[in-house]
Amino acid sequence: MVITIDGAAGVGKTSTAKEVAKKLGFQYFDTGSMYRAVTLYFLEKNVDFSSMSEVDKALNIMKLKIDFSEKNNMKLLLDGNDISLKIRNQNVTKNVSAVSAIKSVRTLMVGIQRSVTQNGNFVVEGRDIGTVVFPDAKHKFFLEADYDARAKRRMADFMKINEVININEIKEDLIERDKYDSGRKLSPLKKPMNAVIINTSNCSFEEQVDQILKNIES
Repeated sequence: MVITIDGAAGVGKTSTAKEVAKKLGFQYFDTGSMYRAVTLYFLEKNVDFSSMSEVDKALNIMKLKIDFSEKNNMKLLLDGNDISLKIRNQNVTKNVSAVSAIKSVRTLMVGIQRSVTQNGNFVVEGRDIGTVVFPDAKHKFFLEADYDARAKRRMADFMKINEVININEIKEDLIERDKYDSGRKLSPLKKPMNAVIINTSNCSFEEQVDQILKNIES
């Protein structure tokens, strides 16, 4: 079974999806980190995002592995190196929307996402999971929150990797990223049909997890 949790950056997808997976005994799967991994690779290799020949060449030689060996956790290995923390830096964050909008990148990532979830139970988080990757999932959720709450969460994420950034700049970046992700032609960010909408602006972490679990149980 696949449970989908979609939403924009900073709405609480990751922490919520991890806890829901833990409570249910499912495997947690963060698809957004895959696009971050590709972005990191492109940046390190100086790939021109606008050149499809360069992009396709890079994708063909990129060695990306998803490690699910730890229960309720996933690691991303790029050329054998764990990049789970490295993909959270500001430079990756600023470029991931552009990379995510590339057709060949999305085609490859979606194929991997469907393949690894064929046998097992997963809580999958992302931006197009309930709309494109698993449109027939029985349980779909879409998280949303106001920009102030989201900016505070993103700031906390940057602090974890010792990066300091102004909260107003974070808020502006979130607004621009939403416009980009929602307006792109390929797999835009939008609410899936039949998804349960949860606003996490004023929810405690326990409350948003409980809302999902109660909906699944019912």
